[in-house]
Amino acid sequence: MAYVPASVTTGSSSLSHLATIWYDKVAVENLKANLPFQAATERRQLPERMGKTIQMFGYQTLPANPAPGSEGTVGTGITPTTVTNQTTVLQYFDYMSFSDLLIQTAIDPIVENSAAEMGYRAALTVNQLTANAFEAAVAGNVNIPLVDNEFFTAAIARQAVMSLRGQNAKPKSDGLFYGIIHPFNAYDLLNDNTAGGVIDILKHVQSGVNELTRGVQGYRVIELAGVRYIETTTVPTYANYPSAGKTGYATYVVGMNALFSVSLGATQIPGENNFRLIVRNWEPSLADPAGVVGASVAYNFKYTALARPNSVPTFRRVQSEASIS
Repeated sequence: MAYVPASVTTGSSSLSHLATIWYDKVAVENLKANLPFQAATERRQLPERMGKTIQMFGYQTLPANPAPGSEGTVGTGITPTTVTNQTTVLQYFDYMSFSDLLIQTAIDPIVENSAAEMGYRAALTVNQLTANAFEAAVAGNVNIPLVDNEFFTAAIARQAVMSLRGQNAKPKSDGLFYGIIHPFNAYDLLNDNTAGGVIDILKHVQSGVNELTRGVQGYRVIELAGVRYIETTTVPTYANYPSAGKTGYATYVVGMNALFSVSLGATQIPGENNFRLIVRNWEPSLADPAGVVGASVAYNFKYTALARPNSVPTFRRVQSEASIS
């Protein structure tokens, strides 16, 4: 007699006690922005026990004197003049705490993973404070506003850097000005196919063709007209610019001593003593006799940023819309 299989087969759906979900214990990396604004500054330290305000100064340039002196006449002496700028260091901190039960039952190392997120929050805070200081320092011919349907191109990039050179602004120590650009504006720059545009420049040499083919590596967009452009989504944006319903983006070209970032104490941000994550495992104490707080993660730093004291800014901001979003 032929074998006949059972008409009822036990399946997992009928057994409610079976585990039905397996939880991956490695978090998927979230999306974090590149944070280049502080790298565009020169750094200073405010010594401890010297107050909270730092003042910087610079000498005013002496003009040429083409008038000849009179023989035998001492003439009139001149006096050097200086200009100052000052700012106050402020404190920034945040924390999160974890119950002992959560630490013992979480499927991932929650304290360590949260520390990484807190570190990004601290770095993002420094980046935003520095960007705000750049915005506050915009005045006069620092701003290059573009109009409707005018996008960031190689010609505008050259205009920004030569505007700086026309004021005797110096590049950074590596010989290049520092550019900060949003990916959408970087697209317009890299997609510029006009005569003298980026595509026109790069397509005539093999290294340029390779760069066009390779695309953006890391966050370095391109070196153009003496500027190294770094990509970030953290640039300031402007609602209804250049007209209603549009969004404008800032692109910065920064020379030497345009902005100074100031930390308190013997170390620089991000230095170990002044800009660090504080991760603590807690034991029972008078404030927590049962020890229900198992751990905490915090940051605490003192920081400020200020523009150069001289009246001639050494950076340019281009405001423009983008052709993509």
